[in-house]
Amino acid sequence: MQVLATAKNAQKKTNDKQTMTYQVLARKWRPKTFAEVVGQEHVTQALINALNQQRLHHAYLLTGTRGVGKTTLGRLFAKALNCEQGISSKPCGKCQSCLSIDQGNSLDLIEVDAASRTKVEDTRELLENIQYAPANSRFKIYLIDEVHMLSTHSFNALLKTLEEPPKHVKFLLATTDPEKLPVTVISRCLQFNLKNLESKLIAKHLDNILQQENISFETDAILEIAKNAKGSVRDALSILDQAIAYGAGNVNSENVRTMLGSINQAHIYQLLNELKNNQLNPILNIIDHAASHACDFTNIADELIAVLHHLAILKFDSGCYQDDWGDEGELQNLAKKFTDEELQLYYQIALLGKRDLYLAPNPQLGFEMLMLRMLAFRPTSQKSNSKTQQNTQHPNDFTNQQLRNENKKQESSASSTNVKNKSNPAYKLETTQKDLQKNSPNIQNNTDWQEIYQQLNLAPSIKALAAHLSLKELNKNKITLFLHSKHAPLLSKKSESQLSKSIANYFGYPIEISIEIARNANTSNTPHNIEEQRRVTQQKNAEQKIDQNHMVREIMQQFDATIVPNSIKTINEER
Repeated sequence: MQVLATAKNAQKKTNDKQTMTYQVLARKWRPKTFAEVVGQEHVTQALINALNQQRLHHAYLLTGTRGVGKTTLGRLFAKALNCEQGISSKPCGKCQSCLSIDQGNSLDLIEVDAASRTKVEDTRELLENIQYAPANSRFKIYLIDEVHMLSTHSFNALLKTLEEPPKHVKFLLATTDPEKLPVTVISRCLQFNLKNLESKLIAKHLDNILQQENISFETDAILEIAKNAKGSVRDALSILDQAIAYGAGNVNSENVRTMLGSINQAHIYQLLNELKNNQLNPILNIIDHAASHACDFTNIADELIAVLHHLAILKFDSGCYQDDWGDEGELQNLAKKFTDEELQLYYQIALLGKRDLYLAPNPQLGFEMLMLRMLAFRPTSQKSNSKTQQNTQHPNDFTNQQLRNENKKQESSASSTNVKNKSNPAYKLETTQKDLQKNSPNIQNNTDWQEIYQQLNLAPSIKALAAHLSLKELNKNKITLFLHSKHAPLLSKKSESQLSKSIANYFGYPIEISIEIARNANTSNTPHNIEEQRRVTQQKNAEQKIDQNHMVREIMQQFDATIVPNSIKTINEER
């Protein structure tokens, strides 16, 4: 009995030891070298070059969202600075300094959580020990996490030391919200912005980890985890830990979706197919299926919005699409069924529907109403049943088709009779001249710049220039215009070029334009002055009519009233 009890105690101690030594994946797979850092090459390369060239700043600021590697890069940089083999971008990882930093017990790497030490007294206490030399290493390194949480007084106390610290001190600041940092702090640091990782890159990293951990998995499952991580490697590893526990050592897509409350991507595609077919019952069945599996309808709305976004890009320009999900073929087929307008409309409905989900009695009803809106607000031409569309034809369709066929016959007969003439260069020149004479305005009669100006299609800035021009000379090949010197700032090469194109479009063929700037240019016949004179004349006529109106005169005499100057407005001006 005593031997059995001893064996049980030994087994219990072994189990306890295994439990205590287990590390979560986010800590176990924390990078030990710069080469192991995923997706932040723009930062790691800069740090590696600085270490290799010994161009070391005294303060570094690492910014980015949660779980992208700010603290990890800070520790790697500290290890590279304090390695006993010398400052290098490839620390040995075996010396006492490297090991103590990896284990988190280095005396010369002081990690400070600014969120819990926000008071100025905490900062002063920290700064009092800066003057002392490092205990065992080359540098005393302060790694301040969430530095934006420090109070204003704490920042003020830190500024002078941050600008000119002792030679044995390095500052590594990390924050998720750099906008809250004072500009005076940012200007004293070298700033590196860490980016969110793409889903494909995170999935590849998870794939590598699971293979080394000898854990079976499905590719769809790690893609689902990578999408839900939203750019954070740490979040992805935490979700992966949960998925391994949920699946009892096996990571499959069904378990991951159940755990995350998400829906199979195929169901989203099915929803859109049924939406296109104008079928409500299958849509409600899919939503009921999602509800029975405890899916989060906010996540489903996010998935629907993401799919519509991908479809809109594919529909508009497939060359710009980046396949993050590995199912471009399915999306291509789906994109062919919708118009650009439909996709934009459904995207907007889904976006607003997601916002209003929490207002519904329950999320399922809110999502059902979201889909009903998509069905109800479809373009009118799309609402009719597909069978009816096939069997019903507009009365004018047959007539229109006949007209199109007749036009084609006439065009083909004309082309066959003139094919010989078209091969003759003289015929081509004669035809071109006839077309120009037929389509272009009569230049000799059209000598009024005001009339030309009114028919030009101009941008507002070019229209302002054209309004201050007056006509000097107009012939078949050239038009010469005057511009008063006080309006010369309106003229530029770009504006002159665009005006030239508009005039050429008006006449139907290229025409040379020349704008002469003169102080004594006649501005009375510019479109601007003509319009101003018309307005002044119209105003005078309006005032004259009011002054001569007998009812107005009676009112003025009865009440001893006067007309307020400049108060009379023409009807057009009022409108």
